[in-house]
Amino acid sequence: MVTTLYDLFQRTLMVFPTAPFLGARQYSAIRRELGEYRWRTTREIAELIDWFGSGLDQLYDRHVGRAPGFSPLHQTPLGIYSKNRIEWVVAEFAGFRARRFSVALYDTLSSDCVEHIVNHAQIPVVVCSVDKVATLLALKCTMPSLRVIISMDPLHAKAKGSVHTTMSSTAIRALHKHAEGLGVVLLDMATVVEMGRANVSVPKPPSASDICTICYTSGTTGPQKGVVSTHGNYVSAAKSLYHSMPLYHSTYLSFFTLASCFERSILYTGMLGGMRVGFFSGDVNHVAEDAQALKPTVMAGVPHLFNFIYHRITAATIYAPGLSGAMARTAIKQKLQKLESGKGGVKHNFWDKLVCNKIAQYFGGRLKLLISGGDPIDARVLGFLRVAVSCPVLESYGLGECCSAATACLLTDKTSGHVGVPLPGVDICLRDIPEMDYVTTSGLHPRGELLVRGPSVFLGYYRDEAKTHVALDGDWLATGDIATINDDGNIEIIDRKENVVRIREPFDQSVALEHLETIYSRHPLVHDIFIYSDPDHADLVAVVVPDPEAFLPLARKITDLKTATIEELVNNAQVISAMLVVLFQHGKKARLRTCEMIADIYCDPVPFDIEGNGLLTPTYKLKRRVAIQHYRSQIDHMYVSIKAKAQ
Repeated sequence: MVTTLYDLFQRTLMVFPTAPFLGARQYSAIRRELGEYRWRTTREIAELIDWFGSGLDQLYDRHVGRAPGFSPLHQTPLGIYSKNRIEWVVAEFAGFRARRFSVALYDTLSSDCVEHIVNHAQIPVVVCSVDKVATLLALKCTMPSLRVIISMDPLHAKAKGSVHTTMSSTAIRALHKHAEGLGVVLLDMATVVEMGRANVSVPKPPSASDICTICYTSGTTGPQKGVVSTHGNYVSAAKSLYHSMPLYHSTYLSFFTLASCFERSILYTGMLGGMRVGFFSGDVNHVAEDAQALKPTVMAGVPHLFNFIYHRITAATIYAPGLSGAMARTAIKQKLQKLESGKGGVKHNFWDKLVCNKIAQYFGGRLKLLISGGDPIDARVLGFLRVAVSCPVLESYGLGECCSAATACLLTDKTSGHVGVPLPGVDICLRDIPEMDYVTTSGLHPRGELLVRGPSVFLGYYRDEAKTHVALDGDWLATGDIATINDDGNIEIIDRKENVVRIREPFDQSVALEHLETIYSRHPLVHDIFIYSDPDHADLVAVVVPDPEAFLPLARKITDLKTATIEELVNNAQVISAMLVVLFQHGKKARLRTCEMIADIYCDPVPFDIEGNGLLTPTYKLKRRVAIQHYRSQIDHMYVSIKAKAQ
């Protein structure tokens, strides 16, 4: 019986021992390019897990002992810090074989976030890619719990056939010297594997109630919280998701970070059906090349990543000039009409052969299912992907606090704008928020805060009883999301509770900012948008990052500046006025209320990102508090301008 993730892997080994399990593209130093995927079978991965796990046992016994934070449970943490790769999965399951729990660090984290997580979770051993070693050593003086660093990449010579970062022998010697000076044990994974291979230890499997992972939240609303989940939580989530996702014998391209609960839940779910997992080459800008090499049947990501893919494809198809653009627009329009009429599916004999089969090659040409998780995906993007790639797009919903497994759309459902129905074993209900006018008894559709109950709900936040008390109401998880239940039983997410603001004078109405951002972002001119409401003003203002493909032709036509750059045009008063008119018309078409219309905008040519301006979390969600600080002067200027116009 499968009750833990350790059991899950043992079952996979028993049922699919010789099947390809994990794969990565190999780098050719001669051709200086990435080649085909090289696969390792489940049995080969099992050997690595046993050997690396045995080596870990020796290191923990020698250098760590028992971690003080979890002494009642006799469990210790293992940090994992890299992009998605085979070694990531090996490290986590090697920890599971001795009841260690994983603590994942997003590879894009800032130094202060890395320091916070390592200290908060009291991590003694971190397994990381070689490019993260220097970061950890630089922080060692402020991270007293850290004692051992294990590099996934060789530390003795340049790696052969590796797509990941390599270092010169001089740089490697410098790392060893730095580590020695700090009293940190620095080894590479191959060395630890050999240590374990020479002295294989007896596994000490976890129980269902043991901690499986502490997954730190992305930090959209403040300091990151440690979500403590058990093996039982994740096994329950995998079993529930398996009923909704046809992953049996599928080929999966893993490109969304494994540090997230969502990506790991997909991985664990796929293991039930013998799914083989090919990891991307490390750069999301080249995910199309990875897909063409792997030819996956399943891909999963969050809306922001699918928006990125959408903009890439539409720029070359429906927004392309000439005959090819006209044909693409007609193809997508007719396929959408057919889909929405209910008279057919995502296939179209004529347009697929002429247009859409070529678009499908962006994903390798064999795609059978796209999975979108995290935030609700934009209806325009959802519809386009369904008909352009000719495959179903399954939208799922769930917080890290319930292993990203609460609801999912039915594969036969051709509608959009919702996150489906509860997964098997999951209960949902709505709780009134009267101060925001969200009550379950008013109108045709009940509205309120979405609560989730089921075996996938977490234990609590690590070392934070106050926030745990807020999040858990008995057996119910308070998601903080405002939702409504439609006539067909599908659940629609309206907004985050903390993003709903009250505009009192002269409207005295509640406004859902994130919901509005989703609506306005549907316009082709908008690449990114951040909407702000000041408590002392009745008007909404917004920061808009225009989409260059749609923005430049319009702005150049308005100004008659044929060679002007986007940096020049975003500051042009005529362009700003035209953008406001376009967004106002878009809002009216979407039937927005007067209080939901944007009164002024600031155009920024720099897209929101994780590392540059730091406006996005590692899971591509907007850091609203950071955005407010980042654009404080522009926000203040917009409100001054609105006041001046009113006088």
